[in-house]
Amino acid sequence: MIYDKIANADLYAFRHAGLSGAMEDLKINQLGNADSTLFQKNTSQFVTVPLSEKQYEAHKKYIDIHVVLEGKEYVEISHIGCMTNETAYDETRDIWFGDVAAESKFQGHLEPGYFLVCFPEDTHLVGAHKEEETDVKKIVYKIAL
Repeated sequence: MIYDKIANADLYAFRHAGLSGAMEDLKINQLGNADSTLFQKNTSQFVTVPLSEKQYEAHKKYIDIHVVLEGKEYVEISHIGCMTNETAYDETRDIWFGDVAAESKFQGHLEPGYFLVCFPEDTHLVGAHKEEETDVKKIVYKIAL
């Protein structure tokens, strides 16, 4: 997991071409479309839901980069080894869900100006709120391993 300000994105160098390409797009082209075979760029708009209604998700084949453009969402990240009550892995969608009861986790808000990179060993809970719902506009980069 990497959580940092977008202004600091130049501090990171990756050997993985897809991850490097997505990070470059993140720095210079947040609002534009991406014409790349190295990554997918998905923009979505949603209203956050109560934390109690969310589950952690994990992926085996993709790295995610989460970037909030408007609003803020509450997030938690932990290691996949801490997941319990796991669903079956959906290979077509590259996703499975579960809970994390461990105290070892990152928790906070993702808001404009920051990015969050989740690797396959990271399970993440996103799109939540602890107090009041928020309208969110967000980009999720999907980078195939």
